[in-house]
Amino acid sequence: MGGRGRVDAKHQCIDALLDAVGAHYDLGHWWDVQPVEGGFRIAAEAGEFLATVSPGERSDASLRFEAMLLTHLADKAFVGPRLVRTRAGRPWHRSVVGTAVLVTEWAAGGVVDASLAQHRGRSVRALAEYHAAVRSFPPRLRAQGGPTLFTLEQDGPTALEAFAGISGWYLDADGRQRLRSASSYLWRQFIRVPAVLHAGGVTLPRLVIHGDFGQSAVVLDEADGLAGFTKARYDVRAVDLAAALKAFARVAGGFDLDRCAALVAAYDDVERLSPGEVEAVPLILRVERLVRVFRLTSGFVARFHEGGLVESVVGDIVEVAEAEAARLRWLEEHETAFIEALGSSLVG
Repeated sequence: MGGRGRVDAKHQCIDALLDAVGAHYDLGHWWDVQPVEGGFRIAAEAGEFLATVSPGERSDASLRFEAMLLTHLADKAFVGPRLVRTRAGRPWHRSVVGTAVLVTEWAAGGVVDASLAQHRGRSVRALAEYHAAVRSFPPRLRAQGGPTLFTLEQDGPTALEAFAGISGWYLDADGRQRLRSASSYLWRQFIRVPAVLHAGGVTLPRLVIHGDFGQSAVVLDEADGLAGFTKARYDVRAVDLAAALKAFARVAGGFDLDRCAALVAAYDDVERLSPGEVEAVPLILRVERLVRVFRLTSGFVARFHEGGLVESVVGDIVEVAEAEAARLRWLEEHETAFIEALGSSLVG
């Protein structure tokens, strides 16, 4: 099928999906439809709505979990999107081709300006309020598909070594030297970091984290809240805290430690953090960098063995490996100061 045909087919699928939303949801007359990340914003007679579109492989269990979470948050009067059920009372609709649609009221609010200390503090306090609200939420959907710490420790070095062996055929002398330098450091990190975090991770507080916290997830209003719970899951609470630092304290080359301290203080005003969680945050950030490297290198190796075209992406992956090695070096070299900055803000 040519490019025009693929575009036409895509438009037909979107039209069919929106027709299904109109048929299965009682939203009244529609005034406007705008594509947004993950779905569509619908302005209709009954109000403004977000239709979140999930691929066919998303399970009913995952959709049910999100619907239950949204209902729980509404019961707790937490500021966030309210679930809209179908005409038949179902929490979501799945089309005949498997695509799932979950509709919520549009969570209106002001735009977060990360340069403003007040906005940063309000955003992190909203995250802490969310954590307080979900402490009594019993369902525990665990993340699926991501590499475990054991996988990173065992398979990370193997994938990195395989990538280095294959990519050498496509790189010049300078590229091979850059990759050797980055790979040497990354290899040691794969061996050490997951094991250290795993040793202490079993004792860290767990709950249903937001899983995708950032500026776009924050709803600033008279009472602040959060939106975007598609990636919510049962995990270590400090994962969300690490996401908050990435969203509001990351600067060129590393993190602004003063901002990090202020963010932790804002969170700790609402929900108390333990010293163990604070010490885990730099390790979590390091593991996330290793996850990215592992996914890129293991994916490259898999495509190569399947006969896929890989030459065009070799240079890009080398650049990512260098960048992630630099971020990991910063986190390792500044770990003590990082932990001291975060810990200085804890109350009691």
